[in-house]
Amino acid sequence: KQWYQRRVRDISEVINHEVKELGGQLLVCTVSYINTSGEKLMFRKYFKFQVLKPLDVRTKFFTTQDDEIFLEAQITNTTPHALHMQKVVLAPSPLYTATDLNFLGNGESIFGESDYINPDDTWQYLYKLTPKMTQDEKSNVKGVSSVGKLDIMWLSNFGEKGRLQSSQLQRLIQPQGELVVTVQSIPHFISSNEQFQVVLRLRNTTDRKYNLHLTLRQLPDSGLVWVGDIKKVVGEVPPCSFLDINLDILPVKSGVWDLGEIGIENLVTSKRFDYPSVGQILVGLT
Repeated sequence: KQWYQRRVRDISEVINHEVKELGGQLLVCTVSYINTSGEKLMFRKYFKFQVLKPLDVRTKFFTTQDDEIFLEAQITNTTPHALHMQKVVLAPSPLYTATDLNFLGNGESIFGESDYINPDDTWQYLYKLTPKMTQDEKSNVKGVSSVGKLDIMWLSNFGEKGRLQSSQLQRLIQPQGELVVTVQSIPHFISSNEQFQVVLRLRNTTDRKYNLHLTLRQLPDSGLVWVGDIKKVVGEVPPCSFLDINLDILPVKSGVWDLGEIGIENLVTSKRFDYPSVGQILVGLT
């Protein structure tokens, strides 16, 4: 940058630079000038300083039985002053869509009217992630999946802007089994002695055809009773496909009950699959 100095006076200039690394930093300031004799001169000064971490960010992933994925981000102010939090957003990767769960139904922040996080305070942010992949595509994904990045912006107590962008957050994907059983439809609440129906989905994640035989097992002291045949031939399930089956259940006791154990045999290979619990239901008094 060029300045023209005609008399003795100070020149002040604010230069901004984004620091991306923590720890010791070295600022090199070089000044070139021309004196009254037309001679080109130069001097250089060095400034050492430390860059400390203003925020501590920790993340956790939670996956429900329905394959819903939640990301919890815990942000701690590690500075000695309060920080004005301007923005904390999750920029999802192309594999996911993100839902911000940090606002109430009327649009207000769950943290209230104040956007200031005090020293050593920790705020928790929650996001819901929905995979864009189909069930067949998810069954072929193994290892680690990139979820997205956290983008955080704040103002210091002197009004200085700060920004922190995390690296790609990665989630370990647990490999699915050959045969995945999920509940597609079940009442949220049912009265005692009122028969209801459950829809189970049997998904074949392999590249081979399955011919399935189903066995329903009653749990000891259970408040639910299977209605109809407890052994039945389900039929063929093509590769990377699924089949929905309807099961009838009669509740005889109030309480929260597991649906029961399910055993499935592939008649092609005689391989057995056991599922101790596929879901629960709340049974109320009649």
